[in-house]
Amino acid sequence: MTTQTPPLQTIDCIVTQTLSVIEMMEEISSGVNPSLEAYKKNCRQIPDQIQSGLIRIAVVGVIKSGKSTFINSLAGKELVKRGAGVVTSITTRIRKGKKNEATLLLKSWDEINNAIKKALDMFPEQGGVILDTFDLRRKKDRAYLGQVYNTLQKEFPVTNSGIRPEILLFRNALEGYEACKDIVGADQGKILFSSKSFEKHKAFTSNPAMAFYVQDVCLDVFGKVIDPNIEIADCQGADSTDPAQLSKIVNYMESANLIVYCISSRIGLRQSDMGFLKIIKRLGLIENILFVNNCDLTEHENLADLEAIESRIRQELEFLTPAPRVYSFSALYNLFQASGSRLPKKDLNRLKLWRQEDKTIGYCNKNSNAFQQTLTHLFEKKHYELLLSNHLERIRMMADALNEKADIFYDLLCTDMDGEKRNRVHLKEISENASRLKSIVDNSIEGAVSGLVKEIELNLKKAFARDSINIGKQVREFIQQTHIDAGPYRSQIKESGFKKILYLMFQDFKRKIDLFALEQIVPELKKLIEIQETRISDYFQSLLNSYQIDFLKLSNHMGQETKLFSEQFSLQLIKKDPGSIKAVDIQGIKKILGLKLPETLFTARYTKKMRANALTGLGLQSIIHLISSFLDKHIRFSFTPGFDRAAIRIKKESLVSIQHQIDLYHDSLNTLYFMPLIQAVTRDFKEKIYQRFALYESINEDMETLFSLKQDEKKIQQEKIGTIKNKINLIINQLNTYSTDYQL
Repeated sequence: MTTQTPPLQTIDCIVTQTLSVIEMMEEISSGVNPSLEAYKKNCRQIPDQIQSGLIRIAVVGVIKSGKSTFINSLAGKELVKRGAGVVTSITTRIRKGKKNEATLLLKSWDEINNAIKKALDMFPEQGGVILDTFDLRRKKDRAYLGQVYNTLQKEFPVTNSGIRPEILLFRNALEGYEACKDIVGADQGKILFSSKSFEKHKAFTSNPAMAFYVQDVCLDVFGKVIDPNIEIADCQGADSTDPAQLSKIVNYMESANLIVYCISSRIGLRQSDMGFLKIIKRLGLIENILFVNNCDLTEHENLADLEAIESRIRQELEFLTPAPRVYSFSALYNLFQASGSRLPKKDLNRLKLWRQEDKTIGYCNKNSNAFQQTLTHLFEKKHYELLLSNHLERIRMMADALNEKADIFYDLLCTDMDGEKRNRVHLKEISENASRLKSIVDNSIEGAVSGLVKEIELNLKKAFARDSINIGKQVREFIQQTHIDAGPYRSQIKESGFKKILYLMFQDFKRKIDLFALEQIVPELKKLIEIQETRISDYFQSLLNSYQIDFLKLSNHMGQETKLFSEQFSLQLIKKDPGSIKAVDIQGIKKILGLKLPETLFTARYTKKMRANALTGLGLQSIIHLISSFLDKHIRFSFTPGFDRAAIRIKKESLVSIQHQIDLYHDSLNTLYFMPLIQAVTRDFKEKIYQRFALYESINEDMETLFSLKQDEKKIQQEKIGTIKNKINLIINQLNTYSTDYQL
C-alpha cells in the first residue's frame, strides 16, 4: 500500500535548504548566536522525527468477517493466517521493514499467573493449592487448574453468551504450557522469527493456546507492499465474550488514526456488530471509519443480490452515522489477483470461475478502486496533520525569523555614516528590550502554567471526587440494579457445592461490570481527558497570542513612537497570522514522551473479606431458613434467600473496591499523565518563544561588525543577503505548496 504524500527526500531537501540559509547567516553574523545553533539542531532532528511517526490503521470486525484476508489483499501476499474458524488470536501489527521479521513480546510469569488468579477468584481452594500464591509452573497448581477446567467444562460449559471466558483462559493456559514454558521468563522477553523462519509466527498468532503467552506481535515486512509511514493492525474478533480481549481491541482503536471495519456479505451486520459499533460511536471514533462489505463471491447468485445486501447494511449503519462510507468488494478475489501464478491449482480454478461473473466483478473492482482512493486520501490528510504539519510550521517560523534578521542586516549595510550613531542607540534598545521581554515572558509563563495546573487539578477533582461526570453514580446504580442470579446453577448445588456456585455468580457479575465499564465509563473518561487536553492547547495558544510584541517599535521619552529602519519592517515576536503556527503539538509531545493513559478497566476485585462475607451471609441465611422450615411446615426450604444475601454482600464489597479504583485512577491521571504532559508542553512552548528572543542577543556585535566593513565588503554582504532572501522565499513557497495541497 503506497501513497502520494510528500516524500521524505523532499522534506530533507527543505531541511537542507534551511540549514544552508542558517550557515550563510552565521557567516554574516559575528560570534556565537544561540538561536542559530538551536535552529540547526531542530532542523537536523526533523527527518528522524517524521520517520519515527506512524499512521495507524486498525482493521476490526466480528469473527469471520474477513479481516485477515483483507490485510493480505492490501499487502498482496499471505502475511497473516486466514481460514475457517477463529484464526486471529492476538492483535498483530504490521509495518514495513528491512527484512521479513516477526517480533513477539512474551508475557512474564507474573502476568500469566495474575491473569489466571483473577479468573479463579472465589473458586474453592483444594489439594493444598493457595490461590494467592498460584504458579502455573508448579505441577500441583497445574493439576488443580486442570481439575477446575474439567469441572467447569462438564458442569457449566456455556452461558447465554457462549463459552465462559474463564474456561477458554484455563484451557489455553494448560494447552500452551508445554510449548511455551521454556521461552517465558520472569520478565517480559522477546522472540524473533526472521527470513526463512518468518512464517513460524503464525503458530502463535493463530493458536489461542500459544497466543495466551504472548503480549504483543509486530511483523516487519520487506518490500514495497507496505508504506513506511503506516502500521496496520489485524485485530481479534470483536464479538468475544471476554471483556479483557475487547478492551485490548478498543485500546488499539483509540491509538489508531483510521479504522477499517469488515463485514461479511454472507451474513451482513450481526447483533454483535451493532453492539461493537455502538462502543466505537460512544468513543467518538465513528467518523473515522471505513466499512468494507467483504463479498463472498460464491454466496451471491448475481449482482442484484450483492447490491441488496449492501443496501441493507448501509440502512442499518445509518442508525449510527448519517453517511456511512461502505465499499463492497472481495478481499479474497483481490488477493488471488495479486498472487497470480503463485496460487494453488484449486484457488486458480476458483478465480477463473469468479471472473466469469462480469457484472459482479466489475462492480467489486469499481468499489475496490474507490476504497483505495478514499483510503489514500484520508492517509494523506492524516499524514500531513500528524507527521508533517508541526515540523513544517517550525521551519516556516525559522524562515520568517531569518528573513526578518536578513532585512535588519540589509538595512544596516545600507545605512550612511550619519545614521550609524542613531542606529547604534536603537539596536542597543532592541537588544535590551528583547532581554527584558525574555525575563518577563519567563516569569509570566511560570505563573500562567501554575494557574493552568491548578485549573486541571480542580477539573479532575470535580470529575472524580465530586463526581461531576457521574462516573461513581453510574457505577453505583449499575451495581445496585444488576441481578446476581444463582438460578442457572441451582440444580447443580448437590454436585458442585455452594462455593462453586458462588464462584460462578461472582464471575458472571464481574464480567457484567467489566463490559459496563468498557461501554459506558471509558467513553466518559475519554471525553473528560479530551476536554482537558483541548484546554491545555487553547491555554498555550492564548498565551502565545499575548506575546505578539512588536519590539522594533519603541516609545521615546516624550511618549511618541519612533520607527526604526525602513517602513518595510514590522517585526513581531510571533506573527499575528493565527494560522502561522500552533502554540503546542500535544499529540506529538505525547509520542515523544511515550505518554499513555492509565488503565481504565474498573472491575469487581475479589478479596478474602468478600468471600468470607458472602459465605457467612449464605450460610447464616440458609440456616435461618432451614430452621424456619422445620418450625413451620408451610415454609418450603430453599437456598435462594441465602444466595440473595451473599449477592448483597458481594455487591457491597464490589462498590467499595471500584470506588477505590476510581480514586486511584484520579490520582494516576493527575500525577502520571497530565502533570508530565503540562511540563513537557511548557518546555516546548518556552523553546519556541526563546528562539525569537535569542535572535537578537548578538545584534549589537553584528551591528559593529557590519558597520566596520569597507564599502566593497558591504556590497559583497548585501549580495549574500540577497541570496539568503531568495533561498528563504523558495523555502516559504514550498511550504505554502504543501500547506495548500494537504489541507484536504
